[in-house]
Amino acid sequence: MARILLRVGLPVLLLVGATACGDGDEAEPPPSTVGELFEGSVATTTVGGLRVDGWTRRELPDLRAAADRCAASADVDAPADPEDGPRTVVVESGDTLGKIAKRFDRTVDQFMRANGMSDPNLLKVGQVLVVPAQRTEDVSEPDGPSVVVEPVYCEIDTGVSAFGPDGGQIGGPGIVEVFGDWPRLDGPREAPRVNGRLRGLVSASIRSFLDDAVAAVERGGYACRDGSHNRCAWLQHRPEVLLATDDLLSVRDVVRHLFPGASMVDVEVRTSTFDLATGRPIGLDALFDADTDWPSALSAAAIERLADQPWTDERRVTGAGPDPANFERFNLAHGGLVLSFAPGTIGGAGSEDVSVTVPYRVLDGYWAVGGPVSWLGDHARGVQAP
Repeated sequence: MARILLRVGLPVLLLVGATACGDGDEAEPPPSTVGELFEGSVATTTVGGLRVDGWTRRELPDLRAAADRCAASADVDAPADPEDGPRTVVVESGDTLGKIAKRFDRTVDQFMRANGMSDPNLLKVGQVLVVPAQRTEDVSEPDGPSVVVEPVYCEIDTGVSAFGPDGGQIGGPGIVEVFGDWPRLDGPREAPRVNGRLRGLVSASIRSFLDDAVAAVERGGYACRDGSHNRCAWLQHRPEVLLATDDLLSVRDVVRHLFPGASMVDVEVRTSTFDLATGRPIGLDALFDADTDWPSALSAAAIERLADQPWTDERRVTGAGPDPANFERFNLAHGGLVLSFAPGTIGGAGSEDVSVTVPYRVLDGYWAVGGPVSWLGDHARGVQAP
């Protein structure tokens, strides 16, 4: 029988500053559909072909029910009870501290400090480790609104034995893990429409992943390309606030996921930029003066910066041609316009996303007068790209 262990972590304060603009009495809308939220993004839902020998396709209603409970947990607004304590992880056969730290996007040193360890090699199967809180001081922004991250963590016991690539049982049932952080504006004028959209993005992503993961298990069993542990199905959201002012919020979310049977981890960058006065997302065309040839100017600026990337594939700039669709995944930052290119669109990059920053001053004369970039203030134009 599948079971789910749900841990909703305490909110983590990311940004402290002025309160965001917005109508405090505005009702929060329900999450949108995946199509509405991720329109124009590149998502990978293809599951690899590794299967458990002798497995026949079957329905797993207990697993689906556990997945539904996990997906529903992303809609929880209330902070966790402080008595729930910190997130923990149980050491399993084949685990090393390095593997565990990588799984939770932490460092070995962070795990050692959090657990009072002097030797990272002295792990025991069954040992319970405290997962250290994520460091947040590096993303503090003094002039913006308060942004809090609500960590949602689900651990689903599939009730199905896990198998390695050699066809042998790894030991224990396959586990599906979800790390789905939800960033939200905090304070008396918290822009609930923006919070609703951000929550909807995470909720829709978790549900879509779990639907695909459960379907993969039903179709081919719980098979892992890595035979060292039985946790080879997981989703991780790592949101980063690139800009937070009284007018604008821009979030870059690096999403990684792995399905049972998949040959590699899929990585995708998802981007969102919001007008906090209206609560609506800002599109690329709102940044530029429609009477200018901004697509060509933006393309030239992006290609110039891609030329500095550490590969030599002559096809590397194909996906940065003067088509607005090439630049729909963007963020606003104090350093400039951050462009993210999907895997496969920039030659030589392999399966990785590529990001470059175009300083605002490079495109002076193309920005919309009174548009989002002008809200950043004239000082932002002189800031060099990181």
